[in-house]
Amino acid sequence: MSDYNQSSYAQTAPPVYPGAPQNGGAAAPSKKFAVLGIVGSLVALVGSLVNWVVSSEDMSDGGIKGMDGDGVITLIIALVATVLFLVTLARQKAPLYLGGGLLGAGAAIVAAINMADPARLLAQKLEDEGLPADAAEKAAEDGVDKFDIVAGPGIYMVLAGGLLALAIGIVGFMKSRNSN
Repeated sequence: MSDYNQSSYAQTAPPVYPGAPQNGGAAAPSKKFAVLGIVGSLVALVGSLVNWVVSSEDMSDGGIKGMDGDGVITLIIALVATVLFLVTLARQKAPLYLGGGLLGAGAAIVAAINMADPARLLAQKLEDEGLPADAAEKAAEDGVDKFDIVAGPGIYMVLAGGLLALAIGIVGFMKSRNSN
């Protein structure tokens, strides 16, 4: 009797390359997406601590830091986004990328709101120093006109870092979804 389970013809499996898709599926996103997400989140985090409002006439005053207003919000958002992107280094799951990207979008939105209205942060600072809300808003509007107050470097850092985290979050999400 012959054994048909064994063939005299040698059959070899196709070569497997590092990072190549297994079983005909799409490749999972590389760790560089998670690292870029971390970089974007950290840029937004550091930007939250830097000057958000400066006077273009007198740069020696140091301006107003983000932590005197909405920078606290962007700091927390960027910190959570950084943690999510750190977790994606170990577990490349689509929801983690999406969560980090959405948090990056949140930080960018807060930065854009403050960039459009530089008097907002100045009014918050004046309220914290004990001025009533109406008087703080009026003084902030006058200060913006008188001292030529503009958005500082920190707000641009938060905006850029948030947009980078958003872009990486979307790309990582799409690639992770395709690999499943």
